[in-house]
Amino acid sequence: MQRRPVNVLIVGGGFGGRYAAKRLAYRLPPGSRLTLLDRNDYLLYTPMLTEVAGGSVSADHIKAPNVSLPRRVEVIKDELQSADLATRTVTLASGRTISADHIVFALGSVTNYRHVEGAQEHSLSMKTLQDAQGARRMTQENVRRASAATSADERKRLLSFVVAGGGYTGVETIAALNDLATDTAAQVGISSRELQVTLIEPAKRLMAEMPEALATYGQERLSKDGIRVRTGIGVAKVEQDSLTLTNGETLDAGLFVWDTGIVPNPVIDSFACKKGEKGGIAVDSTFRVPEHRGVWAIGDCAEIPKPYASGSFFEPTAQNAIREGAHVADNILAYIAGRSLKPFVYKQIGELAVLSRYGGVANVYGVQVRGLLAWLMWRAIYVVKMIGMRQRLGILWDWIRLQFGRQYVPA
Repeated sequence: MQRRPVNVLIVGGGFGGRYAAKRLAYRLPPGSRLTLLDRNDYLLYTPMLTEVAGGSVSADHIKAPNVSLPRRVEVIKDELQSADLATRTVTLASGRTISADHIVFALGSVTNYRHVEGAQEHSLSMKTLQDAQGARRMTQENVRRASAATSADERKRLLSFVVAGGGYTGVETIAALNDLATDTAAQVGISSRELQVTLIEPAKRLMAEMPEALATYGQERLSKDGIRVRTGIGVAKVEQDSLTLTNGETLDAGLFVWDTGIVPNPVIDSFACKKGEKGGIAVDSTFRVPEHRGVWAIGDCAEIPKPYASGSFFEPTAQNAIREGAHVADNILAYIAGRSLKPFVYKQIGELAVLSRYGGVANVYGVQVRGLLAWLMWRAIYVVKMIGMRQRLGILWDWIRLQFGRQYVPA
């Protein structure tokens, strides 16, 4: 029997939303409508934002334009303002409303500033291209300004770089900025010993998801590269050019990057549905929002239970979101066809982090790798997973050019 056409709306064009759209595009019944709503007209490959911040990769090479999606996907560049789950209707910033038979919310997350005074106003995060480009520009500009500074205090401030957050992104950010600052300093005749590069992590060690041996190696490697790693201490207050730690100590910060975690997109706060402990949309193991037929949620904005581990939830990672996008598409197709839905079951392949100067750590299928091999693995895996051949070739070319020095980007 021929399945009837349906109208599917995906809200959010990140990894989860994009992979859901690609899978549905080739499998929905004839005559169906498939719409992808996102504020951007491209997918941002966020795992490589730190490469942009460090001047290793061009910003254009980590964007996959939405025009590369299947033609069946209607892309709307707009922003969600509100949603009525009972009627499956969304209202956009432009004033337009859209209703659908099925809505998939893949709204992602925002930076968690943890209510620290001044953190949002006086820091960069590492969530957008503007953040990464700003960090790169400010790092190079501060070092060059320091070379001409007449005040010792001003020179010291300009050469002080601080990152708060010792997870994967924080570690990769501090390593990238340290490499960039060191190379720029050499170009203008400043000794790398004058650089004050600091990583702050409230927990007792870095990269909590990594095996302790790899985390220890990572910390030692950062320290060897001249980065001061401060664990077991947090940030209490952030000001224009300095920050105060929880022990009362004050640090100069010509550049400060805040990367201590994420929270679900705040637009979901107004949704009339149950939320999880971390504020995400509570869903079952098939991604359905309870009590709202035809409403689904995946990715960072959802709290998805692990069927094989009671009381635990899938982590908000790109690796998980890609699989969630494909799986929610399969469950929507099963629902349309009257078949049983399947719970999402996936165990991460592993974790990788790239460090400065050809170093890295990796835990893949339980095998622990460190040093140059982990660095090469990180690059190989992320290039392969990058969407689009033009982007892959561009990234490879950027890395080849990097061997001949980083380019100066004026403010």
